[in-house]
Amino acid sequence: MSVINQMLKDLEQRTPEQGQAPIATISAQKSSTFKMVLISAVVLLSLNALGFYIWSLQERVEKSELALQKTVNTKSAEQVIIHQPIKTKKLKNQNQNQNQQETSDIKNVEKVLANKSNEVAQKKVTLQEVTSTNKVSQNSHLQLSDESKSVPQQQNKENSEVVQVNKVAEHLPLPNNETSKMSVSRRQLTSKELVAQKLAKAEKSVNLNEVAKAEQLFEDILIIDPYHKQARKNLAALWFGRKSYQQAVNLLSQGIAIDKQDDELRLMKAQIHLKQGQVEAAFNSLKPLASFEQEEYQVMLANIAQQIEQYPSAIDAYKVLIKMQPYSGRWHLGLAIVYDKNSQFLLAVNEYALALTKADLSVSSVKFAEQRMQALGE
Repeated sequence: MSVINQMLKDLEQRTPEQGQAPIATISAQKSSTFKMVLISAVVLLSLNALGFYIWSLQERVEKSELALQKTVNTKSAEQVIIHQPIKTKKLKNQNQNQNQQETSDIKNVEKVLANKSNEVAQKKVTLQEVTSTNKVSQNSHLQLSDESKSVPQQQNKENSEVVQVNKVAEHLPLPNNETSKMSVSRRQLTSKELVAQKLAKAEKSVNLNEVAKAEQLFEDILIIDPYHKQARKNLAALWFGRKSYQQAVNLLSQGIAIDKQDDELRLMKAQIHLKQGQVEAAFNSLKPLASFEQEEYQVMLANIAQQIEQYPSAIDAYKVLIKMQPYSGRWHLGLAIVYDKNSQFLLAVNEYALALTKADLSVSSVKFAEQRMQALGE
């Protein structure tokens, strides 16, 4: 320890002698510190300048990006505007096609519903009219009981079919267009329309020789409209053709009861009576219209009246014919024959003479008239 202390003392004594060395050291240290401060300041300024440049550059980049984004947005908007009409047209076409398809489906369902409702309406009208026409057809043998029993069953079946069609219609998609609405209307046929429809079918069946079907249709028409003369005559003719004489007579009698002035029904009824050999019944059918001016009617009445020796009626019939056709000699000849049979000889001779003055007599008729005039004393 003493040695060390001694050395330290020696050093302290030497320090004053070497005073220049510490001063140089301090100057060097001061110069080094100034340089460090200067470098630090330069570095800081450089960093600040670099930071300012970077900040300025970032601001420019952001402005460029905003301008570019605006340009892109503008172009996109233009493209949207350009393509929007095309898309709108496509959407319109698609909607139109879809609406057309749905409308077509709805129309098909409406047709099915209309057809079914028409058939149901026809059967309903038939049922409603059966009761009202029973009084008129009490004495007829139309034999419609089976049909009136079967119609409710057919009606129930057709009603169930209409319900099924309605269920299908409920599930059909409606058009997207707000203004378009689905409406299924049922319109019941009027009696006139129904009669016209059945009459056309009946006439077609007659042409196809489907007699049974035609008879059924004519019967349906008379149930709906008992005043329909054409259906009554056609049905009577069909029954006469298959020799259902009594049914035909009853049917014609009903028509005559409705319209006592109908000469055609009376003629048909008289012909059916004659076919059965019922001459007096035929005469009674024609007699109520003894003054009716129709050639066929009066000729038949005159012939039938002579067969049952109803000479006054025959004379009246020929007088009507002479009034209608005064130029014809055959009516004078017919009247002369009736007078001759009824022992009215003077009148008979007079009519024979008038008949010979006409030019339409055949050779045999002329010869007969001359012979009768000679026989009667002329």
